[in-house]
Amino acid sequence: MKDDMAKRARKAQETRQNILDAAAVVVGRYGYGKASIGRIAEEAGVAHGLIYLYFKNQQDLFDQLLPHVGEAMLRFIAEVTLDASTFAERERKGLDANFEFLQRHPALHRILNEAAFFAPEAHQQYLRRMAGGYTRSLQRGWATGEIQGYDESELEVIAYMMIGAREYLLERYAAQGTVITDLPAEVKKTYLRIVARSLGLDDSLMFPDQNDPSRSASRAQP
Repeated sequence: MKDDMAKRARKAQETRQNILDAAAVVVGRYGYGKASIGRIAEEAGVAHGLIYLYFKNQQDLFDQLLPHVGEAMLRFIAEVTLDASTFAERERKGLDANFEFLQRHPALHRILNEAAFFAPEAHQQYLRRMAGGYTRSLQRGWATGEIQGYDESELEVIAYMMIGAREYLLERYAAQGTVITDLPAEVKKTYLRIVARSLGLDDSLMFPDQNDPSRSASRAQP
């Protein structure tokens, strides 16, 4: 009896996951406005009515979509940066992980952008969740003295600014329709340098494996 119940629970969880994964594909392809339940059911390979066993309606599905795919990215970034010992290392590894995940799951970019209109509550919750992770990373750097020149109360503001910067760099340099590429090396270097200098870090902490020629050039300037 318990084994049967466990199997049914696993099957239900797998079906729900399959529907959310299908919704991500459909929204990434057509946008929220054209992501009908029929299209999602077809993508998932399930009957139209089955979706309503797991979600109250289309809006309920939309509200749960961003947390589903967004949390997967945050977990991926957390795993990649787990062994980082400094804020600079976490930021460098986190930036790479961020774009690596988006390259693998480009639908997230459209889901996140359009969620502000089609699933505003989920969008705000996800934004707060993402900013919370950034803020905690900044707090760790602030507590160890890496980050200087700011009060602890200012760190959340910095977190939101960093999120915004990444999003606009994504739009300008990495988003090509439904394809996401990595940031060009020079763009990535500029972003990391600005983060380092604005937080009082030595540039070299962001580039431990190479000599940054621009640092020498800038020091040579009067």
